Amino acid sequence: MFDDDDFDAPLADLDPETVAAFDGAAAEAFADRKARLTRVLVDGETGVLYESLALFAEPLFALYDLDAADAFRLRTEPEAVADDTVALLETARVLWAFFSLPAPDRAHKRSALAAQLVGEDPSEEDWMGLDGLLGSVEVHWQAMLPEEIEMAQQTGHPTLGFDDLLHHPAFRVGTEEDDATHAGFGPDGLSETEARARFAQPLLESDAVMTDPDAFEDALARADEYWDLARSGGDPDAYSTSFAEADRARVADEARTMVARFRELFPEHAA
Repeated sequence: MFDDDDFDAPLADLDPETVAAFDGAAAEAFADRKARLTRVLVDGETGVLYESLALFAEPLFALYDLDAADAFRLRTEPEAVADDTVALLETARVLWAFFSLPAPDRAHKRSALAAQLVGEDPSEEDWMGLDGLLGSVEVHWQAMLPEEIEMAQQTGHPTLGFDDLLHHPAFRVGTEEDDATHAGFGPDGLSETEARARFAQPLLESDAVMTDPDAFEDALARADEYWDLARSGGDPDAYSTSFAEADRARVADEARTMVARFRELFPEHAA
């Protein structure tokens, strides 16, 4: 979907596998989703005015050399508008929810975002393309004033956040059990991305980490390793042996603390 070489090619010329990856579902399933997506988007059912969403989607139309005017035709002539236009608007709504997240939370949602937009197990090339797309659209998002965003979300419907949007029947790309955001962690039934964010909090709370991008990325990486350690039943002391001898005691202590935190928060998922 996000291959740089594809940006200059109309989606209609792409092979079915690429189109399927673009709209986040199998190509044959998209026809059944089109009418529902159209209604949900045009009616602002997920909490964003359709006109505002269409304007926000303009960078996507430019990237894929599609006519942005088709977005406005969708309201009056839905049968005359190609599937590609609906897929672009669906992607725009997902990205609206993604960029509405606080910046630190986006890192924990990237896997779910990729699963929605390019499918499970994205390749390195997929990730590079997705990063390029996010960079392009983020510039457009940052140019929007907070007042504009607030007005765009005055629809009479609740504005769905990222996880809730991906759970919405019109946006879900699989069954509830297969949903990339559905995991049921803890008593609140958190998605895995939400659960990972809560689990990692102690490693991210210091000002030194929050103000240093490298330290922040390192803390996220450690949180992911401790998450895997807790879920696999690994031994913190054994885990620490891969570190320099001077660091082993500190690493083992931090690992034990985080494994204990996981067991306290999500005992049903601990090994």
